[in-house]
Amino acid sequence: MAYDSGRGRTVLFGGTGAGADTWEWDGENWTQMADLGPPARSDAAMAYDTHRNQTVLFGGSNGMADTWGWDGRNWTQLADGGAWPRSKFAMAYDSKRQLIVLFGGMSMGVGNVGADTWEWNGAAWTQQAEPGPTARQSHVMAYDSNRDRSVLFGGFEHQTGMALADTWEWNGSIWTRISGFGATRCMLAALAFKGDSIALFGGVDPILPAAVASFGSTWTWDGKHWTLRQHFGPSPRYGHSMCYDSKRGRLVLFGGGADTPSGPVDFMDTWEHSEGP
Repeated sequence: MAYDSGRGRTVLFGGTGAGADTWEWDGENWTQMADLGPPARSDAAMAYDTHRNQTVLFGGSNGMADTWGWDGRNWTQLADGGAWPRSKFAMAYDSKRQLIVLFGGMSMGVGNVGADTWEWNGAAWTQQAEPGPTARQSHVMAYDSNRDRSVLFGGFEHQTGMALADTWEWNGSIWTRISGFGATRCMLAALAFKGDSIALFGGVDPILPAAVASFGSTWTWDGKHWTLRQHFGPSPRYGHSMCYDSKRGRLVLFGGGADTPSGPVDFMDTWEHSEGP
């Protein structure tokens, strides 16, 4: 999911069991916009490119490495390759440098988990040589336009078999580990920059019992510290999508799932959060 600031719409594509449909949220209603375009997939990532006025989608399940752009009416395939095929990775749009930043993820084809950084300039993917966070999947990333940093949090590390709680920042040249504690360690959370800070919601710690493994807490990152903001709102979940509607000043969250003692639960609910009156 990504927010199209040019048109004032939240854009959603595909997902687990959702096929290849495109939906948009205007703050009151979801409208199906298209059922043609990229092949069906889950575990992809999207980011809105404000310079080129398009929502960019890359990768996803089944070993995909294709890049697509959505202009509000049509999908156009922009590339078929570049960054290697992957799912459960993270992307964010760097508005200062007018590039999309991608990190890590899992290759369905060869079973590798990456620690690589790529950037998309609207025409091609370029790998960045600078080392940084350890290899991981199911992490989250958002761009802080006040501080000109792409912020990465958490994920799942196969080497240890544990969820992570580290925070990293990418300034376009180097990765810097800023914090190793604060927000609860988790994977499959959601992260979005909301104008004054970065908000984190939900996630799951796979080593905890199902009844308490999913989280329903909201944290914010100010560049130095994580702060717990609330314990109420959407029910605990993971694998959901979230973005910030800058026109209306609201975080928008959709879907996700949770593991409960009685079995897995899937959500199809939409939530909004505003700190205003």
